[in-house]
Amino acid sequence: MRRAQQHPMRAYEAVLFDLYGTLVDDTGDAAEGALALVESASSGAWGVVTSCPARLARALLVRGGFPEPPLVIAAEDVARSKPSPECYRLAAARLGVSAESCLAFEDSTHGVAAARAAGMDVVDVREAALGGLSLRVDPVSKRLTLETGKLG
Repeated sequence: MRRAQQHPMRAYEAVLFDLYGTLVDDTGDAAEGALALVESASSGAWGVVTSCPARLARALLVRGGFPEPPLVIAAEDVARSKPSPECYRLAAARLGVSAESCLAFEDSTHGVAAARAAGMDVVDVREAALGGLSLRVDPVSKRLTLETGKLG
């Protein structure tokens, strides 16, 4: 299984986060390490890709204390949900980057499959604790690099 942790020095043009199960837990609170990870990415290109409706997604992000994302791709934005790569391809297009230059954080088999089918590297949060990860944003290029052991 190809995981982003195998590419620690790779720089990405954008980072995309699944919402439910990745950024927020089953009670709607921020998942452990998620808020710090999103904040570490917030000066770069990032967004949320979710299968839930946009209104619910935004409410969960507010409840979790997350900064407002520059992009939310929600259920009503696509004709086919995960595992179709449509949502991830749309997110990359709206951010103005290639899907292959994005890193996705996912927590489900369908989500991982969708991001990979779009050509993205994926961090499967079932295998990597968010609290041990951070994203460094280059101040000039705005590219994001995944780093381990910076949080938690």
